[in-house]
Amino acid sequence: WGRLRTMQRAYAVAALALTGVVLVPGPALYGFIAVLAIALYVPFSLHITLGQDYLPNRVGTASGVTLGLAVSIGGLFAPALGALADATSLHTMLTTLLVFPTVAWLLSRRLDEPTRLESQQQEAEAKGQALQP
Repeated sequence: WGRLRTMQRAYAVAALALTGVVLVPGPALYGFIAVLAIALYVPFSLHITLGQDYLPNRVGTASGVTLGLAVSIGGLFAPALGALADATSLHTMLTTLLVFPTVAWLLSRRLDEPTRLESQQQEAEAKGQALQP
């Protein structure tokens, strides 16, 4: 399927599963939680490898940025989400979380496969032109 398509589908499934967590009561909730956990786990390694492919000359920087942003942004938002849940309800906080996989899905649709970027760079070099980032 390709990395980008897999990542996009995982985010779409995560948004749907989170909607199920918010709306579905009873034992079926556990199934939605399991699907949500898997759907959020899938893009993790894809982000790292895509970052390394987008910055091939700076593999360490790419890994640090992808992992560092995930940990630091998550650490910043977790207390705020907890405060929101305390001030309103868990249902409201989980509904707010729907924004994250939806935005991730929308942003991932703007990305090009790194192989296409490399082939465009090679074509531009063959023509004697530098491809602008």
